[in-house]
Amino acid sequence: MKGEKAMDFSEIVQTWIDKAKTAGIDSAHEFYWEKVFPHVRSIFVARNRDLGTKYEGLMVTVGMSAQPIILTLEAVEPKKIYFLYTNETEKTLEKVIEQVDFLRKNRVLYDRDLVDPDDPLQLYVRIGEKWKQWKSSGIDNIAIDNTGGKKSMVSACAVAAYFLGIDLLYVDHGEYLDGMRMPYPGTEFLNLLPNPLVALGELKLSEVKNFFNSRMYERARMSVERLRQELSRKQALSMAMKVEIISHLIEGYLMWDRFHFGKAMECLKRALAMVDQYDLRDEVDMEGLERNLEALKVLGGEGRGKTLFVVFRDDPHFGIHLCVDLYCNALRKRETGLLDDSVVRLYRCLEMISQLRLAQVPSILGGPYNTDMVYWNSVPTEVRERFLSLQRVIYDKQRGYLPENLGLMNGHILLFALGDDLWKDKNEKDLMAFNKQTKKRNELMLIQGKQRASDDDIRELESLALDFLRKLSDIMKLDFDRLLAEHDFIRL
Repeated sequence: MKGEKAMDFSEIVQTWIDKAKTAGIDSAHEFYWEKVFPHVRSIFVARNRDLGTKYEGLMVTVGMSAQPIILTLEAVEPKKIYFLYTNETEKTLEKVIEQVDFLRKNRVLYDRDLVDPDDPLQLYVRIGEKWKQWKSSGIDNIAIDNTGGKKSMVSACAVAAYFLGIDLLYVDHGEYLDGMRMPYPGTEFLNLLPNPLVALGELKLSEVKNFFNSRMYERARMSVERLRQELSRKQALSMAMKVEIISHLIEGYLMWDRFHFGKAMECLKRALAMVDQYDLRDEVDMEGLERNLEALKVLGGEGRGKTLFVVFRDDPHFGIHLCVDLYCNALRKRETGLLDDSVVRLYRCLEMISQLRLAQVPSILGGPYNTDMVYWNSVPTEVRERFLSLQRVIYDKQRGYLPENLGLMNGHILLFALGDDLWKDKNEKDLMAFNKQTKKRNELMLIQGKQRASDDDIRELESLALDFLRKLSDIMKLDFDRLLAEHDFIRL
C-alpha cells in the first residue's frame, strides 16, 4: 500500500511537470494547487512533527510565494502570528490566509504590517516592538520564518533575530527543479537555524559552569563577567537571563564562601526570583537553592554587634549552623586543592564546637563559659582538679595550669572534665589521640612554616569534625543530614 501511494504521488508530480513543460508553468498552476500541494502539505507536516507547538509566536516575512509560508504555519501551529508584507506581496498574504484553515476560520489571531523592504531600521523597530508585546503577554518561544521576501528583508530579519535571541526558520528542499524555479514536490523540509548568540553563549556558559561546579567561584566570576559584556546591549533574552542568574549565583556563593552571609543571601534570593520569573527551573537546582537560603536565613540573622560567646549562649541553633558551615567550607577548600586552608577550617570547626558547648554549660557547673575569659573561681573544685589532672596526662607535664582563655584542646579538656555529652562515651586515650591529631595544624606552612597538609591530615580531622557534629546534632535533636544539605552548595 505504501509503495502504491508513493507511486500515485510521483505520477501526479510527473503529470504536473509535463503540463508545465508543454503549456507553461502558469497553465499548470491550478493543477499544482489542487492535486500536488495537498500531498506536499501532508508530507511536510509529518516530516516536521517535532516542531509542532514548539514555537508559540511566529513572525513571517511574506514574499511572492505562498507555499513555504503555508507549510511552516501548518507544521508549527503557533498561537500568535505576525506577518511583514509589502505592496507587492499583499496578494500572497491573502492566499496564505485563504489556504490555512486556522487563519481562515480565525482560530489563531494574527497581526500584519505593511513595511518598506529597503528600510531595515523600520523592520528592526516592528520586530522589536512585536517581540516586547508578545513577551509581556507570556509568549516566550518565538521564531522568525524569513524564507520569503526580498534579500534586504531576509537579512534585516536575521540581524533582528540575532539581537533578540530568536530562532530562524527556513523552508529548504532536497531537490530543485531549475526550469520551474520550484522545489521538487515532497522534498521540502523546515530548517531550524539556532540563534548564534544563544548557541555560542551556551558554549561559553559551559565554561562558567565548570568553574562553578569545581568551587572556583573567583574564576567563574571573571568568566561570566566577560560573557555578560559580550551580551550587553543585545536582547537574547533566554541567554541573557541565564547569564544573569548564574552571575547572581556565582556572586552569592563567592560571598558565602568568604562568610559574607548577608550579601550571599541577597544574591541567591535574586537568582531564585529570576529563575521563577523566567521559568528557567531546568537550569537550576531549585530545591538545593531553597535549602541553601534556609541556612542563610539563620547565618545572616545573628552576630551583629555581639561577641561570639553571647551569640552561642543565646542562640545555639545559630552556633551549630556556623559549625556545619565551617565544616562544609573546609570540604570545598579540599576539593579545590587548598589543603592547608581546609585543615585550618576543620581545626576552627572543632574549636568552635567546644566554644558552643561551653557556652551552654549550666550555672550549677560554673557555666556558661566564655573561652575568651574563664573565671576559674566559679568552676566547681572537682571539675577544676579533673581539668588539671587531664592536662598533665595529655601534655605529659608534671603539673597543669589554669589558662585565662581556652583554645581548641583546653576547651575539649574542660568539656571532658565536665562530663559533657560530646565526650561521655570516650576515655582519656581518646582525648590523647584527639590532641595528637589536632596538633598537626600547628605545624602547617600557614601557621609555623614547617610542612604542607596532606590528604591523610584532612581525612583525620574531617572524621573528627563529622563525628562531633553528628553528636552535637543528636544532643540538640536536629536532623544532621538536613543541616548538611542546607550548607552544601548547589552545582549547575
